[in-house]
Amino acid sequence: MKPFLAVAAAVLALAGCAEPPRTGQMDMLVCGLAHLHQWDPVMQAKGHSAYEAVMGFGKEILPVMAAHLTDDTPTAIHEELSDRTATVSDVVFLMMLQLTKRKWQDFAPEGVFVSTALPNPVFCIKWTREAKFKVQARFLKIIEEEHN
Repeated sequence: MKPFLAVAAAVLALAGCAEPPRTGQMDMLVCGLAHLHQWDPVMQAKGHSAYEAVMGFGKEILPVMAAHLTDDTPTAIHEELSDRTATVSDVVFLMMLQLTKRKWQDFAPEGVFVSTALPNPVFCIKWTREAKFKVQARFLKIIEEEHN
């Protein structure tokens, strides 16, 4: 009977603990951006459940989004003329710009360039792998500064 009481006491003690971190849930939501199939130059992917879930999560998701700035997983967003497929990192970059109220030009020193060759910016982001890591570090610094 004593082991049962000990287990029951442990369960009751744990019942009052704080909610676990939602990092895993947020990561799954950001990974879901790979399923986007359309990107509008103005509306972005509004109306798509993956986009809405990420954008509606709040600033708490920004560090997880920053982690995906180096994610080269292709999305379902494809442009026939240039034969270019947007990656999760491209989409996350544009979404983070909107959420943090920044412009791509703020990240030009890190090596980002968004051309105007095509009307849709998701297909015009030019950045190297090294630039992605620099942008990631800069966004993490911005997030930390805004949090404090």
